[in-house]
Amino acid sequence: MFWEVLKGFSFENQKKFLKFVTGCSRGPLLGFKYLEPALCIQRAGGAASDEALDRLPTSATCMNLLKLPPYTSKEQLETKLLYAINADAGFDLS
Repeated sequence: MFWEVLKGFSFENQKKFLKFVTGCSRGPLLGFKYLEPALCIQRAGGAASDEALDRLPTSATCMNLLKLPPYTSKEQLETKLLYAINADAGFDLS
């Protein structure tokens, strides 16, 4: 579900996603094979409770880590991820 959502993003939103997770809006010069540390997606929170589903995705750019709450639909994932990457909150959403 996550990769479907990301593939559906515009090029600009894909760049914003990359910056949100890695701190850089461009991939490594020789390709993502050389991204250190490798991009990692981690489930944030426990079960899919109402409180967990209201949370936004967060990231740890020094570790190239995306922390995703357990969203139950593609639409919810897309909405929350777009909000997070366009918020320009910097460390506020880390």
